[in-house]
Amino acid sequence: MKDYQSHTDKYFLRSKLILEKEDINPLVRYQVFVRKDINYLVDVDCAVRFIKNHAPEADVYALKDGQYCASCEPIMKIEGRVQDLIDLETVYLGYISGGLTGPELGLPIVYHNAYGIVRAAKEKPVFYFGARHFAPEDDKQITSMCHEAGFAGCSTDIGAKHWNSEGMGTVPHALILAVDAHLKETNDETNPTAKTAQLFDKHMPKGVPRTILIDTYNREIDDTLASIKIANVDGVRIDTCGENVSQLANNSMDGSIPDSKYRWCNGVSVSAVWTLKKTLVERGFPEIKITVSSGFNPEKTLAFMEADKIFQQTFKTPLFDSIGTGSVYPGVTMATSDIVAYFSESKNQWMPHNKVGRCETKSNRLKLVN
Repeated sequence: MKDYQSHTDKYFLRSKLILEKEDINPLVRYQVFVRKDINYLVDVDCAVRFIKNHAPEADVYALKDGQYCASCEPIMKIEGRVQDLIDLETVYLGYISGGLTGPELGLPIVYHNAYGIVRAAKEKPVFYFGARHFAPEDDKQITSMCHEAGFAGCSTDIGAKHWNSEGMGTVPHALILAVDAHLKETNDETNPTAKTAQLFDKHMPKGVPRTILIDTYNREIDDTLASIKIANVDGVRIDTCGENVSQLANNSMDGSIPDSKYRWCNGVSVSAVWTLKKTLVERGFPEIKITVSSGFNPEKTLAFMEADKIFQQTFKTPLFDSIGTGSVYPGVTMATSDIVAYFSESKNQWMPHNKVGRCETKSNRLKLVN
């Protein structure tokens, strides 16, 4: 794919720009997996070719098409300079996810679910962040369905043409981890999430909202407050992964909140967002906006909107302000890529380096691809 950047989540393109301007370029290791058993891998070879074509100096270790892969077993590991790799993630994950989901994508189902999310969200803007979940060539059609359903925008430039705009987004975990590796190598003890917020504000045009991802280290409250303290922050995005319970989240909220499986759970729960926003209000930062993401289908959106109504009645401010989601197709197989290590030049060895809950998984089945 020659024009892969138009199919790439905008936040990865912005991340690459920040890393280049700051001369931050650690050697990192990515790990790719899916959360289900796969009897017959498809389009892994295609993803590998894409990576090798655009980052020829990277080392790629992978299983091959046709092989079995257990749930959460690594399908691929990639080692290379972060500037070479950070903007490739959307497309290579799209190849793998699209291949495993299958070629017969039901666009009417996509529209039905997209419309259901928008209807549940009412006045809250909903943004499509799901490019990596589908084959790149499907992004234009899927974003068209989301536009017709009432979404407010999307993360890729090719999809954003439906809104006569460009792709949008916040900050990815990969940028924070790259900045953190640099801080470690220079013995700088600045909070890495807050430092990333500073660099984002420094290099992004004024019209780009300063929305910072705050769950990388499972310190959703602490890293939000640290970022507000030293950086220009308009809002935060919470995307706590399913391996974690968000910081200070608990099940002892207002008893009038309807009980649901999203009230208190791993990942982005009502309790997590309630605690985060309540803290912001009590600390004098009610104007900081919250974007919620991670699995927001119609059911989850409705549960959060019910809690939002009660929060507004209690605190006179919204519980959250917008939604980022890729959950528009129930049958999708989602491949995930995480930085899990970086090579320490000062120690001359690979060091574990990952967002909390996503440490490296060892595998003897991966083979180096020439």
